[in-house]
Amino acid sequence: MPPHMLAMIRAEIVAVFGRWSGRGALVVALAVGLLAVGGLEMASRAADNINANGTPAASMLTVDWATCVAWSLQARNFFVLPLLIALAGASTLSGELKENTLREILVRPVPRWSVVFAKVAALSVLSIATLGVTAAASLVGGAIMFPMEEAITGHLMGFAMSWLSDLGLITMTLLVASFSRSVGGVVVSLALYLMADFLLGTLLGFLGQLGTDWAPIVRDFLPGTALQAWKDWDVGFEPKRVGALVVWTIVTWVLTTIRVQRMDVP
Repeated sequence: MPPHMLAMIRAEIVAVFGRWSGRGALVVALAVGLLAVGGLEMASRAADNINANGTPAASMLTVDWATCVAWSLQARNFFVLPLLIALAGASTLSGELKENTLREILVRPVPRWSVVFAKVAALSVLSIATLGVTAAASLVGGAIMFPMEEAITGHLMGFAMSWLSDLGLITMTLLVASFSRSVGGVVVSLALYLMADFLLGTLLGFLGQLGTDWAPIVRDFLPGTALQAWKDWDVGFEPKRVGALVVWTIVTWVLTTIRVQRMDVP
């Protein structure tokens, strides 16, 4: 590793956690973990009341430590935290382009690929921090509030894979951000792209049900599907989804690096 790299990464980490998107992501991560504990406890009490009235359907709710961790994982990756990570990614490139602070970095006698690497590394640290906060809150709170009957290994693997999903989202965000000076524009563009990806995936799923052999294969390698690689680790490993995520992460990282190397910053 070049001697300047650690200093660049430290500077980027300070910048990422110094913005409201970084600090807000940590606060939301803690809230998600605590809300998973509180939400499961409230659901448990509601189920007990329903069962007391003679409705056995409420017994379908599983109330234990593993369920608490699973709820926190689902809630963490639902919408808000990925949005905040995308905002942090957009701010670290588009925001600096808009504020003309990126020029000060790019004119330094360091390779531009290291600039991209430092930004990805700093945003990855933010991702790890949010995952750790959510997991810790749900693990500790769940252990206190609920029985430890089921294994949580699969859910913990889901948290670990969430980092790789976040990394894919980070590199996709930086690629879009390298073409824009608007943080909001980057997030909106990314959201519209992923929405179109979702609609295409739904169409391909429908074609697969109609017997089109190639449709499920294409669907498995869509970026939106790849970003869901954190799901279902409690039931098994999804090699296609994980492989697609690795490919998309590498491709978008390389394209972002090429774009930054060719960038002319006045």
